Amino acid sequence: MMKYLIPLLFLLTLLGGFLFLKSSGGGERRCVVESREVVRSIYASGYVESKKEVLLRSSVSGYIKELYADVGDKVRRGQLLALIDDAGLESKIRSLSDKIELLQERLKEGSAFRRKLEKEVDIRAENLRKAKERYLRRKRLFERGVIPKEALEEAERLYRNALREYEASLLSLEDTLRGLEKELSSLKEQRKALEKELSRYRIRSPIEGIVLKKFVEKGDYVNPVSRENALFSMGTPDRKVVLQVDEELAPLLKEGQKVYITTDAVHGRVFEGRVEKYDLESERTRRIVEVEVSVQLPESVPVGSVVEGNIVVSRLKTTVVPIEAVKDGFAVLIVNGEKKKVKVNRIFEGFAEVLGYPSGTPCLFKE
Repeated sequence: MMKYLIPLLFLLTLLGGFLFLKSSGGGERRCVVESREVVRSIYASGYVESKKEVLLRSSVSGYIKELYADVGDKVRRGQLLALIDDAGLESKIRSLSDKIELLQERLKEGSAFRRKLEKEVDIRAENLRKAKERYLRRKRLFERGVIPKEALEEAERLYRNALREYEASLLSLEDTLRGLEKELSSLKEQRKALEKELSRYRIRSPIEGIVLKKFVEKGDYVNPVSRENALFSMGTPDRKVVLQVDEELAPLLKEGQKVYITTDAVHGRVFEGRVEKYDLESERTRRIVEVEVSVQLPESVPVGSVVEGNIVVSRLKTTVVPIEAVKDGFAVLIVNGEKKKVKVNRIFEGFAEVLGYPSGTPCLFKE
């Protein structure tokens, strides 16, 4: 769409200087030179956007199980918006959680499982204690010559067997506990991975904002491979306007320029904004640059609404005559009681600029 640089005339009345008609004795229709402020602006059309807009898509395949948000709802960051059928993931996680709970109970100090394992160690420890005492008694008796060497060697053999059995039972306890801890860690990792996978089936809002559009209904099938897998369009309450300006007029743009915005979404109102930023590169196909305008719009204005804007590029106070007083690029003024043909400078809508003549100078309408 083509954009135009147009003059907007805002009437400033100086010294009561309004245009008026009066008749001279010769029947000539007269006007007067008037002082006005001429505002030159760039006209452009565009649309309304959220300052931050997100298209929420699914990263997994499945049927929409539940929907918890609708168009226009205000949502918090992280709020649950939809559930996709998880194909049994939640059941697997519950099963893993039961196994984890069982292992944690077994590993707990004083648990029945640990007491049973520790009881075996205690029995072997008691056997070792008795075997050692027997061996030490036999050793003292042998040193006193009371018993033969064979009796001592038999007591030593029993003692060493008891020691090996105790060490084996202790090692078995440690290995069993270590194995349970390793299994517990593995199950936790599996659960963590499944929970991460399950979170992909829980669609949550990535921002605090408003649901702008809903693309699915309960029971719909979604597929991340498909291009049409969007679930929601989300946006922030703050709005901005994007205007499309012809590239030829881009050199006139500056940040902070005042912009007047109108939209059919709000009839009869003009909103004042300012140029926030603009592209420094033209779109090659449409030969336009986009201009972002910061403006306060009512929340009732839908995102995507078409707007029209005038970007003020300059203001100029000058003197003008009605366009009806101009003929072939000249206007006739009454200077010191005599008619004077004066070349006009610029032509505005309904008016023509004349320079060097004060406000109130009489002029003649063309015949």
